[in-house]
Amino acid sequence: MKESQLVELIDGALEVADRASQKVLEIYNSADLKFESKKDGSPVTEADIASHQILNKGLCKLDNKIPVLSEEGNVNFMPDENLFWLIDPLDGTKEFINRNGEFTVNIALVEMGSPILGIVFSPAVDENFFGSINLGAFKVSGTERERILPRKQAEDKCSVALSKSHKSKDDEWFVNQCKKRFNVVHELPTGSSLKLCKVAEGKADIYSRLGPTYQWDIAAGQAIVEAAGGIVNDLHGNPLTYKFNSKIKNPHFFCAGDKNFPWLELFRELN
Repeated sequence: MKESQLVELIDGALEVADRASQKVLEIYNSADLKFESKKDGSPVTEADIASHQILNKGLCKLDNKIPVLSEEGNVNFMPDENLFWLIDPLDGTKEFINRNGEFTVNIALVEMGSPILGIVFSPAVDENFFGSINLGAFKVSGTERERILPRKQAEDKCSVALSKSHKSKDDEWFVNQCKKRFNVVHELPTGSSLKLCKVAEGKADIYSRLGPTYQWDIAAGQAIVEAAGGIVNDLHGNPLTYKFNSKIKNPHFFCAGDKNFPWLELFRELN
């Protein structure tokens, strides 16, 4: 995709993300948060559905030739897999229900399997992120927009982003691996795709996920991390890639700010 076309899509997609985020925030601030359970046991709320509808309609208006793959939607035609939107209308539904504020609206644009644009809006904390590999990564707070960069990895200390809603045995294993390598390890519990954004802006050094995730959980954050200069790789060192298929799950992966640090050594026991 030409850079000029991408810039036009970024501006439009940011507006769409803002509209969806405002609707999610409106529901979040209401007196009664109702939710149901999907077949897999995960919760779905009114905000998930409302955000999906706004995102799907808005992104299709930007370019009706680019299909949308959403956690909350189905596609009734065979699209061109070379270019598509991959969205999570409400990432961190548990955070939303628990009212801890760390939920996000995620939009990724995928071209030839790679996320070339990522947008992560966090309406409750008013921190929004977006990035594209050729244009860089940015954080927007209110009217302030700043370029973000990951930090160079220190030899003696490490900050690890972890799930806020639950610390799994896999998380504990990874923290212990870090403690074997670094003198000081800080744990940074964070919700939703904000874990990846913390790495992108240099507030965390690494985030590891050794459990199941779907494509829409990670793609937007990956685009932002890579635009900032970091990596989101599987345990063989390959960047995550995406297909237009709602059933595909991501492999185990890690997200790191300093791509020159030998992170794979931490996972040697698993390979």
